[in-house]
Amino acid sequence: MGKTTNFSGQPIFNQLLKFIDKSEIRKIAKQHDAERYVKKFKIYHHVVVMLFVAIEGYHSLRETILGLLANAHKLSNLGLSYLVRRSTFSEANARRSSDVFGDIYMSTYRENSRYLADSRLSDADMRRLYIMDSTTISLFKDILRGVGRNPKGGKKKGGIKAHTIIKASENVPCLIRYSEAVRHDHMFLEELHNLAPGSIITFDKGYVDYAQYESFTISQIWYVTRLKDNALYQAREEYDIPDDADSGVLKDEEIILYYGDNKKQEHRARRITYWDDETRGYLSLLPTILNFQPRK
Repeated sequence: MGKTTNFSGQPIFNQLLKFIDKSEIRKIAKQHDAERYVKKFKIYHHVVVMLFVAIEGYHSLRETILGLLANAHKLSNLGLSYLVRRSTFSEANARRSSDVFGDIYMSTYRENSRYLADSRLSDADMRRLYIMDSTTISLFKDILRGVGRNPKGGKKKGGIKAHTIIKASENVPCLIRYSEAVRHDHMFLEELHNLAPGSIITFDKGYVDYAQYESFTISQIWYVTRLKDNALYQAREEYDIPDDADSGVLKDEEIILYYGDNKKQEHRARRITYWDDETRGYLSLLPTILNFQPRK
């Protein structure tokens, strides 16, 4: 495992601060003459406090100072060596132009933009996107059957499997179901009958069920998942990769998946092969049928 300490176990706020280059802030402050007559409340401290305000959702100077007071024991972790006074904070807001913060934002964005996704769904598509996954909660009593083989040391623990669907635009669960840990994930797909036509559902390859994929397609519910290595399929037509596509996309093709008794039933799908730089491996994505239309 890597030994980087950039993010492991650190609060979100500390993680954000690691993206800020102090030397670049000083350079921008000098360009705007933002440090003139300032003895203590430097521009970096001002940026930290403003980020604190944004994260906590404060709307007034009073709220901000009270919030800082409540977190006084953590100020050193935030890069603040002292608690700013309300009058000092007010004067700094009036004296420093918003252009300073705009330039700091753009500098930080340009420095880190290469790590951001090069495409994003529209707001309309985000409102119809659902994310599904499951997690197993181990129990010390054998009240529900556990998943996996029995350990050599004796009987395995019982467990509950929690299946959760999150609506991407709201970032909160909209459906939670519990089952025995031994129950296979794909059986949960049968409960997704309330999704409206045009919905997009994404899940991992543990939910493989080609019959349900076919039902999704007929109902105009679009899915995105990974193709299992042992999937039985036949390649049909390969499509040209657009010039503006991500450089990791290696192949885009139509395939026919075979399933059911004697593998006689067919499901028409799309397969995209992608090289992931982070994991240094290939991904075979199954991003629904071919005629999906994004919404603006």
